[in-house]
Amino acid sequence: MTLRGIVTLLEANRPTVMTESGTEYLCYLRGKVRRVSGRILVGDQVELEPTEGREAIITRVLPRQLQLERPPVANLTGIFACFSLNHPTGNLELLDKRLVLAALSGIAVEIVVTKSDMADSVKELDEMVQLYRSIGYRVWVVSVRTGQGVEPWLSTEREGIWVLTGESGVGKSSLLHAVLPHAVIETGGLSKIDRGQQTTRWVRLLKIREFWLADTPGYTALETVVTRAEDIKSKFFEWDDARCRFPNCVHRGEPGCAVQQGLMDGTYASSRYRSYCLMVDQWVKRWGV
Repeated sequence: MTLRGIVTLLEANRPTVMTESGTEYLCYLRGKVRRVSGRILVGDQVELEPTEGREAIITRVLPRQLQLERPPVANLTGIFACFSLNHPTGNLELLDKRLVLAALSGIAVEIVVTKSDMADSVKELDEMVQLYRSIGYRVWVVSVRTGQGVEPWLSTEREGIWVLTGESGVGKSSLLHAVLPHAVIETGGLSKIDRGQQTTRWVRLLKIREFWLADTPGYTALETVVTRAEDIKSKFFEWDDARCRFPNCVHRGEPGCAVQQGLMDGTYASSRYRSYCLMVDQWVKRWGV
């Protein structure tokens, strides 16, 4: 009997697969399948044959639509870019990197501002949220401790696999525990130097209503190769209407640059421009033009 399912956990090279009926199997891979498919990832769609009890053998890995290496997830639809303004102090440059990399990879992205009840400045929180909403991002403001915003975030219609990503300690596992209180989810506090403690050891999928949510170790960014400043520029959507003197302007000091003028008159946020310059300097210099 051949069943079809999705890999929800990969621990010690043993995939856990949930079938379409909701039954979980601890699986082995046949040697031929391993040679043909290579490394299996959480999110892979597979065919399997049950053996004894709740164990099975994976006989086929179906073609992947999209694969990320960091975090290692297959067939994902979108990411939740988690960000805490304080405790730990969030890094807007890393947030902007996630947004740009998601767009370059063709992945949907939403921002989840966690620990809203712990923000040192309500004004700073509101300004940050309004900035990213004005650019066109969907931004959720949530607090696990008070429950603020959790239900609206959770009940929004979505499909497929969504990855929680963000620095360690930002509250990803606490957020999962709030929406799935019966799941075995490890959480931790902060280190003495205000850095998050990584509490998630493996990537795993958890079913939340109509979509899957991936809990991942606290990597700071998705990974892809970016070789041209124009590719990065195109993902700063607030600049789409800027009319520079030169059509190939990359906003790095060219004469007649409308973005530079917008920075001076307050039309564009200086924090976003700093993120853009850092990405161009880091990625384009690394990979070459």
